[in-house]
Amino acid sequence: MTTAAAPATVVLVHGAWHGPWCFDKVVEGLEARGVPVVAVERRRMHEASGTLRGVTDSAENEAIVRAALDEVEGPAILLGHSFGGVPITTAPLGNDNVKHLVYLTAIMPNTDGSMPDNFVNPELATAVIAGEDGSTTVQADKIRYAFYNQCSDEDYEHALTQLVRDDAAIPFDAPRDTAWNKITTTYVVCTEDQALLAEGQRALARRADRVVEWATDHSPFLSAPHLMVDLLDGLAREYAE
Repeated sequence: MTTAAAPATVVLVHGAWHGPWCFDKVVEGLEARGVPVVAVERRRMHEASGTLRGVTDSAENEAIVRAALDEVEGPAILLGHSFGGVPITTAPLGNDNVKHLVYLTAIMPNTDGSMPDNFVNPELATAVIAGEDGSTTVQADKIRYAFYNQCSDEDYEHALTQLVRDDAAIPFDAPRDTAWNKITTTYVVCTEDQALLAEGQRALARRADRVVEWATDHSPFLSAPHLMVDLLDGLAREYAE
């Protein structure tokens, strides 16, 4: 009797101002299908305020994701959402267990650090509020459309209770090297995203081996988690050990 191969572990990396909580529906769906999954914590306690704060430093983000990958035994599928695309570009370098990358409406850096001109919706910039200490947060009324325009009121209101400040503005260091030109990669374009525009996503997606388009907003982990579960379940079995 042949034993079925164990699916690869799915590792999820959240974007700016969010946390592992945003993937709860996806984690539940994958676990129900027997797929091991890890949602990386990209926040840390800010000593002065005593609150969680999102990490924006490129080197620190890389170290966080690299440490999470080091805990995974066997093959891994690594997904980054939005700003989470920055650390997944470098953290897998030298790690042979990472078999596939997924950029979910995400920043996909090149070594020159350039981004498409039509990538970030200018309206998103008006939603970001800088604090006196240089940290940032986002305006609740503006991100309803930018981040969660297809989400239920319940999911949107829950998200508002979970969002945290980030260390600083989004700018990131250009990577010294990129994992996406060494590891097979899928880019998921979310065509109704009002934060990162579809045409800019498509420009980045030309760097990927595979491209998927979903008619979803910036947060399909809330508005259409079944799409993420189906995609990641398929990849986890494709790269099963």
